[in-house]
Amino acid sequence: MVKTGIIGLGRMGRYHLNLNDEMAESNLQMLCDADSAVRDAVSGNYNYPMTGDFTEMLKKVEAVTIAAPTKYHFEIAKKCLEEGKHVLVEKPITTNIEQATELFNIAAKKNLVLHIGHVERFNGAVQELDNITDDPYLIESRRVGPYNPSFGNDSIVLDLMIHDIDIILNMVNKDIRSIQAHGNCVYSPKPDFASVIIQFEDNCVATILVSRVTQKKDRTMSISQKGAFIYLDYTTQDINIYREAREGKEFGVKELKYKNEYMYEKLFVYKDNPLKMEIKHFLDCVMGKQCRNVTVEHELRSLKVALKVDELLTGSNGNKIEVKV
Repeated sequence: MVKTGIIGLGRMGRYHLNLNDEMAESNLQMLCDADSAVRDAVSGNYNYPMTGDFTEMLKKVEAVTIAAPTKYHFEIAKKCLEEGKHVLVEKPITTNIEQATELFNIAAKKNLVLHIGHVERFNGAVQELDNITDDPYLIESRRVGPYNPSFGNDSIVLDLMIHDIDIILNMVNKDIRSIQAHGNCVYSPKPDFASVIIQFEDNCVATILVSRVTQKKDRTMSISQKGAFIYLDYTTQDINIYREAREGKEFGVKELKYKNEYMYEKLFVYKDNPLKMEIKHFLDCVMGKQCRNVTVEHELRSLKVALKVDELLTGSNGNKIEVKV
């Protein structure tokens, strides 16, 4: 059991609180939020000590979860690491690759666990991808949903698309030849939707569509590879595989009909709460029961690519960049 604390009690912070409260691996010691109204609201449902200053909890905990706004991540995480605390920080870890590198260097020097909260890595369907993907040549990802004014000032890339970038980079694991990005603003000062094309050195192409202005929520990915079409639904954690497809035509008296035949497989996936699995993995790493499931190099690469895409969408570098990362 690990003595833990949570910093930031907004939407994601409360998800972390709910799960830490019920997990045997976590021994919650204190909660922190800078807003007294938030602390009061949470204290009505939980009987944990509260503070508005996260440094007050550092003598009482071994590990912290940071779910504060992104702009405070670096300052908070650096202080926690310097005080010898293991850290799980919600994505993105920072909006600056140099700051992210500095945090991982501090963690390595002090032999501490530093994890970024990429919850989709722990989606049961995503965890099956390594077992079924083999040299894909086309990946299409779609992560869309309706507008929420609370996130209007957030980068759609660092808030939403970074999940898909992270998964695709782990799947393809090749250098990137080029990135193209297009998007536009609808309700907020930053792009509310974006379409991105990433071309890899082996000619694999990944297209990623993200939107926070689409009325139907949709979280899917499809993968085309030799002999198979793989369709993943993040929400249901289902994977369907289509093989040996054949197209045909039937000529009727008044019409031409097309048919498509294929072998269909529905993959059995172990389903659990991905955030719960993420927290458990972090705490198991703290206790020495597991090793981190991705390398630090991959963590930094995902952030680096996401920041490049974000830069393209702002128009400061046009909409296309030739890059190797």
